[in-house]
Amino acid sequence: MKSVFVDTSAWLALINKSDEFHEKAKLIRNTLIKDKISFVMSDYIIVEIANCLSRISFRETAIKVIDFILNSEDIELIRVDEEIFEKAWGLYSRMIDKEWGFTDCTSFVIMRKRGIQEAFSTDHHFEQAGFKILLKK
Repeated sequence: MKSVFVDTSAWLALINKSDEFHEKAKLIRNTLIKDKISFVMSDYIIVEIANCLSRISFRETAIKVIDFILNSEDIELIRVDEEIFEKAWGLYSRMIDKEWGFTDCTSFVIMRKRGIQEAFSTDHHFEQAGFKILLKK
């Protein structure tokens, strides 16, 4: 079964109706579901979602979204373990010419390990790392 890695930017676009990618994100999500594409993400993405939505006015939304992810049978949640962490740290340390965050590096390690080529994301760092992003202008 084909898989797509779901990044923080896709979740935020789906949540925020004023996000410039909101409508496109909904269309892509619906197409992926219709095509029975498997959703993969890491617990570090949950951390980013929680951090981005930590203001009191967004807190309830964050809890609903994260509870949905944690309880979904349609989303494979990968926990960043010692192996992923070490490989991501090595990537982060080597790529000093890039502005990749550490969470990005953990995502790239997971995607390479799983043979995932596409990211449901707006983040051009995935393209820099050799992956295709689905949310583009």
